[in-house]
This record gives sequence, C-alpha cells and structure tokens, in this order.
Amino acid sequence: MPSYTPIQQRILGCLRVFLGEQAAPLYDAHGRSLQRLAAFARDSGLPGCQELSTGLALAQALLAEAMSSAPVFDSPAAVTDFLKLHFAGQAYESFVVVFLDARHQLIVVEDVFRGTLTQTSVYPREILKRALHHNAAAVILAHNHPSGSTDPSRADEMLTETLRSTLSLIDVRVLDHLIIAGNASLSFAQRGLL
Repeated sequence: MPSYTPIQQRILGCLRVFLGEQAAPLYDAHGRSLQRLAAFARDSGLPGCQELSTGLALAQALLAEAMSSAPVFDSPAAVTDFLKLHFAGQAYESFVVVFLDARHQLIVVEDVFRGTLTQTSVYPREILKRALHHNAAAVILAHNHPSGSTDPSRADEMLTETLRSTLSLIDVRVLDHLIIAGNASLSFAQRGLL
C-alpha cells in the first residue's frame, strides 16, 4: 500500500465517500492532485465522479454565498478560494468576470471567454455589455494560467488597463484582476498593477 501523508489520508477518506474503492487508484493516477482529479471528474462518466463534481459545485456555492452577503473586501480570501475551485484542473485558459453591486456584493460570476492552453481572446465590448446587463457597479477580473505561473504577461497588464478605462466610461470600477495558477494566485491590486 502506498504511503500517504496525514492530509492525503484525510483527502482519501473524503474521496471514498464519492468514489468508493476507486478513490486511491484515481487519486494516485492524477498525481495525488485534487486539481487534476476535479478536472477529470467533471468530464468522466465513472461512478461517483458526477457526485464529486456536485460536491465541488456545492463548495463553490458556499463561497459564493459568503461573497453575496458581505462586501468582497470583507473576505478577499473567499473570492480567491472560489476562483481556485472554479479553475481547478482546467487545461485551457478562460476569463471570468465577478460582477458586483454598489456595496461590492456578488451579483454573479460569469465565464465570458474560453481560450487555449496559453491564451484567450477577451473583447472589452462584450464585458461592457455584460456589466450593463447586470447593472454592476464594480467587477473583479480573473483568468487562469494552466502553465502554473502566476506572472502576468505584458498583454495581461495592457488588457487590464483597457478594461479599466472602458468600464470607467459607464462608472464601473475594476477592483482587481486575479491570475490563478493551481493553488497559487496573484492580485494586480496587491501588486500595485491596477
């Protein structure tokens, strides 16, 4: 029997509820990474995978509930945790917008663009339309880097500035742009890039 750390043993105990005897082989086959296993479960027809995906969706809903009942600045970790779950194991880049009301409480989170392994095309006009549709007062931008690096590219910085300028025309503030790479994250606001 393979050796597992106490944390891995706890994870396996939880996974067994969903995957039964297949928990350990699937966990090992995905490099003992919940990120990779979650991505596999989303697309798998194996018994228990749909239930595991549903459990992850409930965890996201729990975090979204926290963002809906208080300003996101009261719990920036909840936003980051929500996005880490959202992007978990994605093998492609995607761009998400968190739409907020005037009190910076969550209205909705939308995947607005899906790209390839290394890039995604983002159209400011479409984000502006979605902000108007939701009557948003502020947004948090986010995208993932499947490469595992949270370093922003020059294109990421230019896009952020373009979106900030575009959305300011309709009085929508860009509060942050987050890059998620597995369990790591980078905040443009905290880095002084916004």
